[in-house]
Amino acid sequence: MIPSPYPSPQGRGDSVRPVGGKEPTVDEKRGKYTGMLMEWLEEITAVYMADLKMTPDNARSAAELALATIQAHSAGCASYIAKGHLWAVTEKHRRIYRRFTGANHGQLAREFGLTERQVYTIIERVGREEFERKQIKLFGDA
Repeated sequence: MIPSPYPSPQGRGDSVRPVGGKEPTVDEKRGKYTGMLMEWLEEITAVYMADLKMTPDNARSAAELALATIQAHSAGCASYIAKGHLWAVTEKHRRIYRRFTGANHGQLAREFGLTERQVYTIIERVGREEFERKQIKLFGDA
C-alpha cells in the first residue's frame, strides 16, 4: 500500500490506496465481508452445538440471532473485538469470590492454580467491588 495524495473520508489525508492504484470493487469488498460473516456464523453454530449441546437447527438459529444482534449494534463501524482476557480474568475472580466460604483459601488456590496470597488478594478486591456496587450513594458519585 502507498499513501494516497487524496484526503481520507475523515479529512486527515492519511488514506491509503493499493499499489497500482486499483481500488477493490464493491462486489470484491462485499464478498470479503460476506465470507467473514459466514465464517463467524459457522464458528458460532459449531460452538453452540458442542458446548451448549444444541441441535444443528437450533444452534444455527441462535447463531444467526447473535450475529444479527452484533450487526444491529455495530454494522458499518470499524469495530475492535477484544480477546476478552480481562473479562475472563474478572469472571474467574468472581467465581473464586462466590465459592469462598471463609476458610477455603488453600482449596481455591489449588483448584484455580493460584497461590493462597493471590486468593486472599482476589477475595479482598472483589469483595470491595461488590460492597461498593451494592452501597447506596447518598450524594451522587461523590
